[in-house]
Amino acid sequence: MKPLLVSTAFPSLRNDTTIAIAQIEATATMPATDGLPADLVLDMTMTYVRFLVDDQRNTAAMQAIEYLVYADDAATLPPLYAAWLWLARMSLIINNKQHASALSSAENALTQLAGIPGKKNEDFLAILAAILYNLADIHHNTAENSRAAKELTKAQQLYQRLNHRNPERFAAMLIYAVEASTDIIKSRNAQLNVLEHYQHETLLYRQQLEQTADQEQARQALTALVDSLYNEGNIMLQMGNTRNAVKYFSKAIRYQKKLNLPLSEKDLSLSIGLAKALMRLVNRRAAAEQLLNSLLPLARRLEAHNHIIEIENLLLGKNRNNNIMNLLKGIF
Repeated sequence: MKPLLVSTAFPSLRNDTTIAIAQIEATATMPATDGLPADLVLDMTMTYVRFLVDDQRNTAAMQAIEYLVYADDAATLPPLYAAWLWLARMSLIINNKQHASALSSAENALTQLAGIPGKKNEDFLAILAAILYNLADIHHNTAENSRAAKELTKAQQLYQRLNHRNPERFAAMLIYAVEASTDIIKSRNAQLNVLEHYQHETLLYRQQLEQTADQEQARQALTALVDSLYNEGNIMLQMGNTRNAVKYFSKAIRYQKKLNLPLSEKDLSLSIGLAKALMRLVNRRAAAEQLLNSLLPLARRLEAHNHIIEIENLLLGKNRNNNIMNLLKGIF
């Protein structure tokens, strides 16, 4: 997916910043604000942040955004301003491939939108469409294409509506969303092909296991069967078929135990896969959290640093996607 054009969601400001824009573009710095009213200073700062984002001065943009959203008086920011700032921060973090952190910014942006009463104007819908597009980007890049497809469909519908009102502002993002739909459809078709391959492998290894009397061959078939079931579980998880993912991961763990091997990083991978699937089932989230907590000591003992980070991120973000879904339901 192409990166979001963050400026297309920039909200209407309360003051005319034409002079400030000219100064910023000429000097690439924030204009002097001595003696100016607070609301004009804020609008000038918003304009400067937009310039930094568009100019891809990402470090400076992040610093300026965080100065505003984490300030002592951040609660006084107009909600649309705050929502756009969190959206811009989300986009910058996505560029750095920090998807878990980006979800936190999405949650904050949606919280700001959810607090706005009354009719949803163009600026509101532009920010909402942009958040959905970014969420689809995150979930596409984390191989959660079922979730990405739903988010992108909503984003595309909003961009179609917005483009009808203001094509000059939204035509480019509508094209981006349509192109991204093609990417996700291709990914889903590829997943179906891979799933078919693993299903064929699973059947083959089960037959080998049933038919061979040789102990070593049986062990090799059992090892291959575990790998195949694990891969099927991952594909099911990516496609949004959570209950089948739970079944495949559970079977993989059960067959892995039959090998009577010392606990290893492979056991961690299998169990983390199961925890991911359980986490997506509302009535199994407590079980997922308990499983992840039980895996941490093993991961530390094995010095499996990547698994430790993955477990900690899952525990940290266990409610984030759920909160985002609830916020979206409230807005729609």
